[in-house]
Amino acid sequence: MNRRSFLGASLASAAVAGAQTRYDIVIKNGEIRDPAKDVRRRGDVAVLDGRIAAVEADIPAARAASVIDAKGSYITPGLVDLHTHCFWGASFGVEPDPIAKRSGVTTWVDAGTFAHDQIEGFRKFVIDRSQVRIFGFVYLYPNSRNPDLDPVKYVRGLMRATGRMIEANKDVVLGIKLQVGSNMNGRYSPEFLKIAREWCDAFRVQLMAHISFSPPETDEVMPLMRSGDVVTHCYNTHGIGIVEKSGEIKASVLDARKRGVKFDTGHGLGSFNFEIARKAMAAGFLPDTISTDIYNLNVKGPVFDMPTTMSKMLHLGMSFEDILLRTTVNAARIVNRVPGLGTLDVGAPADLAVLAIEEGKFPLTDSQRNTVTADKRIVCRETICRGKRMA
Repeated sequence: MNRRSFLGASLASAAVAGAQTRYDIVIKNGEIRDPAKDVRRRGDVAVLDGRIAAVEADIPAARAASVIDAKGSYITPGLVDLHTHCFWGASFGVEPDPIAKRSGVTTWVDAGTFAHDQIEGFRKFVIDRSQVRIFGFVYLYPNSRNPDLDPVKYVRGLMRATGRMIEANKDVVLGIKLQVGSNMNGRYSPEFLKIAREWCDAFRVQLMAHISFSPPETDEVMPLMRSGDVVTHCYNTHGIGIVEKSGEIKASVLDARKRGVKFDTGHGLGSFNFEIARKAMAAGFLPDTISTDIYNLNVKGPVFDMPTTMSKMLHLGMSFEDILLRTTVNAARIVNRVPGLGTLDVGAPADLAVLAIEEGKFPLTDSQRNTVTADKRIVCRETICRGKRMA
């Protein structure tokens, strides 16, 4: 759907909603926060037939089949987690819906839990069976354990089959995920990265690069990233990092950002460090997106969920509005599959979160088990996805 069609549909949806005597859901008495338009005001949001039907100062509760009282809370677009592992039942994925319900995440992006020959299974057994919206990056890796095969030739030999599967599933597949680092793909990382670059260029899809231990070095990785690609784990303590020992941001990283490369937190079990984040932020380098890299080894700590990750960024000095920007519309623009996703536009998908900021004393732990005590934390009080309250 092009922008003109979307706007037309939005106006038509608004006209229909205005003629109705009842909405499916009305969220009342909240502080509306829509980073896409920098909207910050008190008001109500109405939902009808899976879409946002009205955003007004006061919508009568009598017009709603269901009313949510958001007093003391923020009404926001549903959160978009750009880096997750939700191919549950396989490998180390987690089941998305139960976590979504308590966290406000209505769109999940699986960052490489599945290979090209597992896309159909991912669609059938995860995407189609979940209430939340799910997309994914295909994982580029040598899944053969035959010692007689050359890994580089083997991976390159999968190019055509991978391309066919990506082309056939572009509605849900965003691109290719590659783990770059000596601890991941060993000495083959540089060659695998070149192959991934060729694939993404050939099939016009995005590359998500997980950066970890060198070699290769940061300055070898960044030149191969293009506009729209994503570097995840940007606040790690590993050799392929973004911060110099002096605290300055590496020149190749700054050049990559100028070209349009996006930098994502991707917290994970080992890839988010408070001190590195502080240094980067002090140098003016905020992430483009904030994500969890949640999976079954970190869902019980230190990651837990998206509000916990957002709370860590709040403790580091980011404003709630800056955090929300990076967990809604910024991430939704990278997904780029659903018009209006990550916004509160009338006619947009009715994916919403009711969030609040609580005050107290809250321990927060990074991937290296460094713990701080925060005086505020972000919590989720309600999640609505596709126009329905998550059960």
